[in-house]
Amino acid sequence: QRHTVGEVVYSARYDSTARIEAETICPKNGWVYRVWLLSEKWSQYAYQPAEELASLEHLRKLGVRV
Repeated sequence: QRHTVGEVVYSARYDSTARIEAETICPKNGWVYRVWLLSEKWSQYAYQPAEELASLEHLRKLGVRV
């Protein structure tokens, strides 16, 4: 799944919410995103493939504030 720059997602690798900062395509891994990890535990940039990131949009549609 493609994400958009500025979107807040869930990072499975870091168990943290993250903001998409940039995207690129890698021939080996497909879409790779530079994210800023929003958890106080991390507060750092990371690079992650799309399959390790989950959209939070369906939760927003249910009224959950994320």
